[in-house]
Amino acid sequence: MRFDTEDDAKNYAVSATAKHLHPDDAQNRLDSYKSYQESAHNDEDKEYWEREVRHLDEYINSDEFKNGEYPQGIDELILEIIEWRAAIYAFQNVDTEQDPFKEHAFYAQWLMGGTYTVFCMLGKLVSKDNRDNSLRKLWPIVSDYVKDSGLCSEGETEIIEEKMHRTEGHFTNTNSRAMLFRNKVIAHKESSPKIEWVEIDKDIKLLCRIWALITMWSSFGIIQPFRNSQQVFSGLESVFNPAEIKSLVGQRNMYLEKVEGWCTHSLVDNSKVSERSPFGKISVSIDIKPSREAVPNKVLLSDNDLPPF
Repeated sequence: MRFDTEDDAKNYAVSATAKHLHPDDAQNRLDSYKSYQESAHNDEDKEYWEREVRHLDEYINSDEFKNGEYPQGIDELILEIIEWRAAIYAFQNVDTEQDPFKEHAFYAQWLMGGTYTVFCMLGKLVSKDNRDNSLRKLWPIVSDYVKDSGLCSEGETEIIEEKMHRTEGHFTNTNSRAMLFRNKVIAHKESSPKIEWVEIDKDIKLLCRIWALITMWSSFGIIQPFRNSQQVFSGLESVFNPAEIKSLVGQRNMYLEKVEGWCTHSLVDNSKVSERSPFGKISVSIDIKPSREAVPNKVLLSDNDLPPF
């Protein structure tokens, strides 16, 4: 696929990665974009949010959105894999008085369902089917632009191309424990290979870095990508004590910190290539200008003159 401009390529990447919005979420996001537009500090920011408002408004009113004619976005797959894995990681790394995953069928089913979800989503991201909206399909389309963006370390895109090769790359039964489990247990029920989460994390790390490079090149990042940890473990107070829940929150946050490191560090030597991150943050600054009538002898306000926050 060829594009007339790099902006066209970015728009294509965003359309492939963006998570589909629930109607209520879409309206909430539209309201947020409008507030960002109104509070923009300069013309460039104002014009950016004006475009975002216009594009989102057009999408909400499109037949595609109204009829559900859209694939699952790559962002949604990546973020859900991370959410599930972070929760599982937390339970794996905290010793608790009770073991509900052995004592209660509901928790055992939750763990099995989460495990299967991770492998199914990994399979979707590396699918070779041209009908699928996969990361494997998107990467070669935009990789030349990403390579020239300054976000990759030297030789990194070559490693990714090798890893994502359709027949001899990493995501085969021979090279990937995740694909072996997905293909042998979930897709075809041939055998029962052991799950080795350390090996699965290596696959997640690779996919996170590829996704992050595309996201950092094509957009400003995803705002508040993950659920609040307290929300994730809410409702478990009858099973785990406060100290255990605190530890679970800490371990989940630790995994999310690992993910952010995977997203921002090179696959070549694990060095941090740039200060960019796929996880965007909105910062608010307050510009206080003194009134000439109220403060005639002051040019700038001192720290002591600022109102408390």
